[in-house]
Amino acid sequence: MLNFPPSFLERAKHFAGKEYEQFIQSLSEPAPVSIRMNPFKRHDLFSGDEEIPWSSDGKYLIERPSFTMDPLFHAGCYYVQDASSQFLEQPFLQAKKMFNAPIRVLDLCAAPGGKSTHLLSLLDPGDVLISNEVIPTRNSILKENITKWGCSNVIITQNDPAAFEQLKGFFDIVVVDAPCSGEGLFRKDPSAIKEWSVENVNRCSVRQKNILNSAVETLAPGGFLIYSTCTFEEEENDLQIDYLIQTFGMKKVSIENLNHDIVSTKNGLSFYPHRIRGEGFYISLLQKENGDFYRLKNEKPGSDKFNYRKFIDEYLQSPNDFLPVYKEGRLYAISAKHFQTFRILSEKFYLRLAGISMGEMKGNDFIPSEALALSIFLNPDIPHLNLSEQQIIDYLKGGTPEIPEAKKGWNVVRFQNHSLGWIKNLGNRMNNYYPKEWRIKNDKLR
Repeated sequence: MLNFPPSFLERAKHFAGKEYEQFIQSLSEPAPVSIRMNPFKRHDLFSGDEEIPWSSDGKYLIERPSFTMDPLFHAGCYYVQDASSQFLEQPFLQAKKMFNAPIRVLDLCAAPGGKSTHLLSLLDPGDVLISNEVIPTRNSILKENITKWGCSNVIITQNDPAAFEQLKGFFDIVVVDAPCSGEGLFRKDPSAIKEWSVENVNRCSVRQKNILNSAVETLAPGGFLIYSTCTFEEEENDLQIDYLIQTFGMKKVSIENLNHDIVSTKNGLSFYPHRIRGEGFYISLLQKENGDFYRLKNEKPGSDKFNYRKFIDEYLQSPNDFLPVYKEGRLYAISAKHFQTFRILSEKFYLRLAGISMGEMKGNDFIPSEALALSIFLNPDIPHLNLSEQQIIDYLKGGTPEIPEAKKGWNVVRFQNHSLGWIKNLGNRMNNYYPKEWRIKNDKLR
């Protein structure tokens, strides 16, 4: 049995009630293993595993494999994510069906990327996701996970949530997976037990209010707010929703409860690990009824002084759907549908990624990026190499496996027809361009 703070146990008796003993016991049991498949990178792995009932691409695994040593994991074919948090799909689709036109979505506290990659799986091509994380180290993890997912209708920002208040009425749906006291992760992350305190619950509650104040400002009238945490505390869950209703006149929207073991609370749904196969989780859905829309200006892309268009034509399928943007030595391909949103954000925010990061220019030479290799829009006619499992593991560790059939110049490295990165054949040697910070290390665990 884990050693819980006495004050937590006292509070647990309140929110768990008659099920207190089962609840505490569940926190000492092994956490279930679950993943979510990438619908844009289909494969047969996990095809026989049990489906998560509330997630169209979610799977429960019988045991935890070595994800680090699975090339398909590095190719972005799936994401390791708790089953409870995958319930986001239900309120999001419930809100999304209320819009006829393409929508703008903000994931305000997005790292490490589970909810953002899930949202990208549910969006239509004309929709766009802004994925934000203010902490630089966490933003780098977010960027890696979104890059591996391979979509183009996403912009990653690194700004304080308060900065988004300047985009009043801009977003149709805002997702706030708020920083919290982390009780729902106790069995997954025992260090969260040591960090827990009543004082931390109170600090989190204040921080959540500040984030929600900004989230409401950036919502368009008629837009939806999805709020979630991984805690059981009323101050961080239902009482936050009470605050939004009383302060901003937000309208609570009922979420269909798909499972009788999910607990319906005053303002949302709570997931308890002794009831469902997942971690602790809370989620609520609200609608903003009043306010002003953000005023958009008609803007056109600037002129292409250098012929960057040729790289988009060469490296992307459906190249006419994209516009070239060159900034600080790097070329990006921005969907024409999202160019206006990109322009607004690029003037007001610090962007870490926009659309497809194509690569960088060194003189007149184009160096394709890792993001381009992983993009679902990569031109299939680009020279590619399907490697064996042993070869691809060597590549992911930074090696240069023997590949006699490699064409001279740039080659996409693949495993089971899923791209992972680039190798450049110089004739007398091969250069591995897999990012050093992503490489498999012997002591690296997932």
